[in-house]
Amino acid sequence: MDRAVERTHLGDFGSNSFREPLKILHRSNIAAAPPAEALARVEEMYVDALTNRLRLIDYIQQNPALTRQPVPRPLVAFGLPRSGTTLVSYLLDQDQARRSLLTWETKQSVPPPTTATLRTDARCLAMVAAQQAEFAAKPDEIRPHVELADGPTECIQLHGQEFKALMWEAYMPVREYSRWILQADMISAYEYQKAALQVLQSQAPGIWSLKMPSHALHIEALYKVFPDARFVWIHRDPHRALASLFSMKSRRWKQWTGEAGIDWLREHYPTQLGLHANRPLRLRERIGNHRFYDIYYADMMRDPIAAIRGLYKWSGDELTAATEQAMRTWLAKNPQGRFGQHSYGLQQFGLSEAALRPYFSDYLDAFNPEREN
Repeated sequence: MDRAVERTHLGDFGSNSFREPLKILHRSNIAAAPPAEALARVEEMYVDALTNRLRLIDYIQQNPALTRQPVPRPLVAFGLPRSGTTLVSYLLDQDQARRSLLTWETKQSVPPPTTATLRTDARCLAMVAAQQAEFAAKPDEIRPHVELADGPTECIQLHGQEFKALMWEAYMPVREYSRWILQADMISAYEYQKAALQVLQSQAPGIWSLKMPSHALHIEALYKVFPDARFVWIHRDPHRALASLFSMKSRRWKQWTGEAGIDWLREHYPTQLGLHANRPLRLRERIGNHRFYDIYYADMMRDPIAAIRGLYKWSGDELTAATEQAMRTWLAKNPQGRFGQHSYGLQQFGLSEAALRPYFSDYLDAFNPEREN
């Protein structure tokens, strides 16, 4: 916190709601016993998150009327991790009538960019150049999940500045934190996100297209803060999604700490993904099917444009010929596996579908997503 204050010459972090999760997170990172370099890299990410928080809070204090502006009817995509929310967000981003949350602007939110400078702002171009240099330095590295600097990102980047976000699990096993966040009160994270969106839309307005798989975990808090949100639930074979998540996490953890953390993956993540599947089901039962649109991963992989057409029909938005062509062009330039082929299976981690049945039985009964072998 002192380093963020020194960097910004600002001192007001707003609410103190981030302090407890930051303490739990840092304690969990230390308990993982990572190499000193890895811990220092994570601590620098804390400073980056707090730096943007300080600047955002300061901007809001100077422009208090922004927090009275509505964030109407956001379209929010969620589902199991590794279920295709990224693809949906990039396709929706081709629609000039929509507003995506871009990676770079979650990290340097103020001053907010204008509509004309969303992808030409000097901060954006600098982050794009740094990312391209990183890719060029390791051209053969397999990257199962990439957040392009000038592309749409997850709301998790903003929640991370409240230190209530699964993004903090990406670098090493954080056992205490991972257990804690499953039951954490997430209202403050969504309130912080709403304030950030109000700032960002002030100069670049539009109806937001948002995405984050773990909205599924926190959907009750999302619904309270954004009561008119429209929910886009993406369904995938949970066994396949779990195997993909295991593969991605174990790969990243090994890179950062030298240990793949397989035992912790098997112990904790079936429970976490079971909650991803079941918590939205309970909300849906309470508020009605009409608030949700279902996209099936297998159908989307076969014909993504047809999946998006169905979404537009449900939402009542116009899918113009120009937007559909832009989506097709994006798909042609970004084939699956662009950043390396990612292979995975439950057997790699000593798990079976039979062992996972208790976690996903209600979800499979309700939606029966196509099984992937």
